[in-house]
Amino acid sequence: MNNPIISFQNVSKTFSRKGENFLALDNINLDINKGDIFGIIGASGAGKSTLLRLINHLESPSHGTVLINGVSLQGINKKQLNDVKKDIGMIFQHFNLLNSRTVFHNVAIPLILQGRDKAFIHERVMELLEFVNLGDKAQSYPDELSGGQKQRVGIARALAGNPSILLCDEATSALDPHTTVQILLLLQEINQRYGITIVLITHEMSVVQKICHNVAVMADGHMVEQGNVLALFGQPQNTVTASFVQSVIHDRLPEQTVARIKQQKDSRALRLEFVGQTAQQPIVNQLIREYPVQVNILFANMSEVQNTILGFMIVQLRGETAHIDSAIHYLHTAGVKISDV
Repeated sequence: MNNPIISFQNVSKTFSRKGENFLALDNINLDINKGDIFGIIGASGAGKSTLLRLINHLESPSHGTVLINGVSLQGINKKQLNDVKKDIGMIFQHFNLLNSRTVFHNVAIPLILQGRDKAFIHERVMELLEFVNLGDKAQSYPDELSGGQKQRVGIARALAGNPSILLCDEATSALDPHTTVQILLLLQEINQRYGITIVLITHEMSVVQKICHNVAVMADGHMVEQGNVLALFGQPQNTVTASFVQSVIHDRLPEQTVARIKQQKDSRALRLEFVGQTAQQPIVNQLIREYPVQVNILFANMSEVQNTILGFMIVQLRGETAHIDSAIHYLHTAGVKISDV
């Protein structure tokens, strides 16, 4: 089993506001493995940004322990804490660039603070600017850049110190959809090329869908569900998770339609899930040809999650009960996941 690079053990965080206590995080247990792209999703106020601030020790837990590479952030001295924090890069929602400094200087800031010599700084900064496709913008200023270019500068700056962990706090929410995809692909390339662990805070399930391997879903300071992204997209166990998934994959019928179908005799409405190879087989076509049931396709959708095809279909089967049961048995044996609507 992998040793987690980030671990939350029974972590709670309470803030005091105007003399009253506010519980932002409640007994969080979470492991993030090295090399993962881990999404943390939740609505505003869910606690996800507080959780991120505990990773880079901008906040300390009220209870429990946060460990980075097996080292507890509680109880270590300032030098040890600084060494841990040097291994963590941060990308912000609104870029946090110095408008009075050039792109080159913005990327160089972490290296200047580390006391690196000018030759090293120049080589490293130009290497990173080339990597993020901004080699020709070194002497430009942030106000001369687009939002996507500003975020690329922020990414280059976060990578300057060669971190093992990259924290992204709503890193794409200020960008248009096309630019968002470009930034997400860049983050994916960083993960694949350098093996950097990425923790991505977001309120958009489409962001999780595009690049994350695993995800934790938060609501009101609680971790309501966590696991593999493909599994959560296919079979969300919590209503909060299901709501996020449905914002990307519209796999539900209107309630009035469902009620009308359920009133019909000799009929069953089923939600079918096709994963991977199953989604590429003519299963429904064979069902129609070989079984004496009427198949009414009410909804169909196909998406890609973790480079795997994930298909959903809602069908109404009409016919004799025995024939419907036989048809359902066939779908099961074909590898289709089935649930009643």
